[in-house]
Amino acid sequence: MGVVLALALGVVNAHSMIKLVKCSQHLSERKQLNEGSNKFAVSTIPVTSSSEKTSRTASDTSTSVFESRLLQSGLTSGKKEETKEKRVALNYGNMAEEAFTSSKSKWLGKLAKPIKFAVNLCVIGLQLGMCSAFYIFVEDHIIGYLFDKDVSRDMTFFAILPFFILIATVRSLVVLSWIGFIGNILVVIAIAIIVVQMLFMKHVPISHLPAVTSIEGVTLAAGSMIYAYSAQGVVLPLENKMRKPQDMLGFFGVISISVAFICTVYVTVGFLGYLTYGHDLKGSITLNLDNSP
Repeated sequence: MGVVLALALGVVNAHSMIKLVKCSQHLSERKQLNEGSNKFAVSTIPVTSSSEKTSRTASDTSTSVFESRLLQSGLTSGKKEETKEKRVALNYGNMAEEAFTSSKSKWLGKLAKPIKFAVNLCVIGLQLGMCSAFYIFVEDHIIGYLFDKDVSRDMTFFAILPFFILIATVRSLVVLSWIGFIGNILVVIAIAIIVVQMLFMKHVPISHLPAVTSIEGVTLAAGSMIYAYSAQGVVLPLENKMRKPQDMLGFFGVISISVAFICTVYVTVGFLGYLTYGHDLKGSITLNLDNSP
């Protein structure tokens, strides 16, 4: 049941993130087109005249100038690739605001600002939740590995806080990418060591392990699995910084390949951990390992 649930949630997460990127790209191109149209329309307003013939001529001239400038600025289909490269970057709040603003319903258009605030609030809550889980993970392992388990959790909490604040102050995407790259290498090495170790440990017979424990167990497992695909908060910022944002999409796009890799690792570690420790398996597989080399 856990394997099926992990695969299903992986597909749902990948589909949701792909839809999110598609909406962002569509609304970004629409916003750029509207801004360009308004700009050229204002710059080509004809001077009014008492003569109807002169007015018609000025209107025709402004229309032709408007069309030529649209062609030159790449806002037509012939310059679609150039437009994509220079498109307006939208974050989560701006994307929601643009979606409501461009709606044909006036009632929905009035909700653009409140929706933007609500979406930004949800993103903050998502990031705080993920950071809290990381914080607890680090705290538990520091207590279990470096100190006696009777040490105060409050002391450990405040001891590691400056290091988290220091990392949180980094705003450069280049620096963050290097930090993430080094962290990913360490995580891959740790996962490889854990998987190899569990392969050679004594396993609980599959017949002694139930496929489904309870509804409560399924809901807890679903929450942990959704947390494993915790890239929702960085999808749009990453897509906005890419030279070719279209590479995020597709069957072999960045999102699909990343989710497939994470799902494979998650299923492998989870299945081996369940076979190895059975009902004694803790929230993190590393908490079941001893400190001996």
